[in-house]
Amino acid sequence: MSKTLFTAMSEQLLAFNEEDLLKVIEKALSQGITPADIIESGLSPALETIGEKFEAGEFFLPELIFSGQIMKNVLEKIRPHMISEDNKSSGRVIMGTVEGDIHHIGKNIFISVLEGDGYEVYDLGEDTPPATFLEKAKELNPDIIGMSSLISTGVSKMAETISLLKDNGIKADIIVGGAAVTEKNATLVGADGYAFDAWQGLRIVRQMSAK
Repeated sequence: MSKTLFTAMSEQLLAFNEEDLLKVIEKALSQGITPADIIESGLSPALETIGEKFEAGEFFLPELIFSGQIMKNVLEKIRPHMISEDNKSSGRVIMGTVEGDIHHIGKNIFISVLEGDGYEVYDLGEDTPPATFLEKAKELNPDIIGMSSLISTGVSKMAETISLLKDNGIKADIIVGGAAVTEKNATLVGADGYAFDAWQGLRIVRQMSAK
């Protein structure tokens, strides 16, 4: 049954059918399917397909924006099921998509996962200049700074941002991710951690917080 529901989620997201997608998710939640499984098995495959179609020129910016809005509403739906029972903050995290990149779906999923695990997350949004990361890091004194990018030019912006942060004495651990990023270039740009998806990212953030 879970497999059928996951398939239905993917199909409805790919069809940009928000109303029916939310109904399927509501049914899944009522059957005890976890938000983690909903995202990982039901939504992520469709998001990957949407990204592939965008890169191939089959989908365009309107489809990307529309799917992002649908995902925002979906995450609001499942967020109450992700909230940690312990009200104590697990740590403070700054998150942003780097300058030159307007993608936000993966970032927003990661933020929801972190918030569900009790982290205070400050979303800097998309197309975030290095100076903004630095300004907010000085203001908020985060434990961890996360950067995302789905385009290849974003990797050089990550390197620029990380260099600026470290040159200015920012001590927070830095985690990077997104379709443009690999474990190898994450190391090259000076990041402290790399995540392939939100759940791997959560595990790494937990490890960073436990140091």
